[in-house]
Amino acid sequence: MKWSYSGGRSFRGCQRQWYYRNIVGVGQAKAPERRRVHLLGKTDSISGWRGRLVDTLISDEIVARPSQGREFPSFKDIISIAEQRFQRQLAFARTNSVNNIDIDTKHPDFALFRDDDVISEDDFSRAWEEVQRALRTLYQSDVVKQVIKDADLLVAQRSLQFKIMDDITVVAIPDLVAFELGCQPTIIDWKVHAHGTHDAWLQLATYALAIERCTPHRDWSDFFEKIERTASNIRLIEVQLLTGAVRAHRLTEDDFAAAEEFLESTAYEMACLVDGRKFDEFNVEEFLQARSPEACDACSYRPLCRETVDAD
Repeated sequence: MKWSYSGGRSFRGCQRQWYYRNIVGVGQAKAPERRRVHLLGKTDSISGWRGRLVDTLISDEIVARPSQGREFPSFKDIISIAEQRFQRQLAFARTNSVNNIDIDTKHPDFALFRDDDVISEDDFSRAWEEVQRALRTLYQSDVVKQVIKDADLLVAQRSLQFKIMDDITVVAIPDLVAFELGCQPTIIDWKVHAHGTHDAWLQLATYALAIERCTPHRDWSDFFEKIERTASNIRLIEVQLLTGAVRAHRLTEDDFAAAEEFLESTAYEMACLVDGRKFDEFNVEEFLQARSPEACDACSYRPLCRETVDAD
């Protein structure tokens, strides 16, 4: 079983959401009813889609190009690429539905909106404006530009893994890790929240722990020859791309202890609930639902919970 920060938060907020995503709707499931659950998990609100689009543009183009020895894209170029992707993904989402279980989730333009979300043309226009604003903020950030300039290696969206229990592996995928010879690495986490109030310290702490404990990837193992790989020494930066806020997190030992407690306690609760069982040995009623209506409003699996209520 795998543990991630998002999975831990999901489990604490709504066990049933975690069950649908991690047990029922896993990608390799072929049965039609499980395939539908998998596709529901791939659906986005318009804000979620907009954020995912920005994330992929940063990792695929802005970060990847310098890492590959290619020229850093100009702001004009990245906006042009963004608009093309925006329009192609929007066209895909408008012509496809979660009810088509044969849909190709690996399609380069894949995007799906929740069927019960009402999205207006004004919403799409606002989403495009926010994509441009997020990218402009990135290009104007002196902190981000300096990190990229100083780095000897940039690694975007790389999976970092380490064991926490015999049957549980922690998986962390930082937005960006910048390595510089002789220095501790820098982790940057992008956020595309309209109000910019989200504090990513706990997520960044788990990423730092992953850098400390995972087996180093071949392309960055040399950066730790002369320095100690310690989570508390890693530079942690949160960038709110819609507000321009940049937060440099200076975490204490107590903060890392709290992150460890969150990681270990949620992983242990998951393991106890799963108890080594296979999919067909579970009953959905074993998993607690969210108590907050707001959590349900933001959940992609709302149709499944309504179906369960209707069946009762």
